[in-house]
Amino acid sequence: MQLEVFGGEMALRGFDFLKTGREIRGLTQTEVAEIYGVSERTYRRWELGDVRVPFDDVSAICDQVFRLGIDEIRATIEGEQ
Repeated sequence: MQLEVFGGEMALRGFDFLKTGREIRGLTQTEVAEIYGVSERTYRRWELGDVRVPFDDVSAICDQVFRLGIDEIRATIEGEQ
């Protein structure tokens, strides 16, 4: 997911979903990285937005690690804004 503009509004980015999903589940970055099988450094860089997160990874982490749907996380993000 990349930052895009739709109708003058910024679209949600992959790292928004990772951070919010992790916080909903009360996991640390280290725990998410271990469960998903990537290095802590890689996950941290994804969540900080330092590196673009492939959509397949965002989707898989939300499903396999957080056990939350993308739409559930999006609703939480939009409720916070």
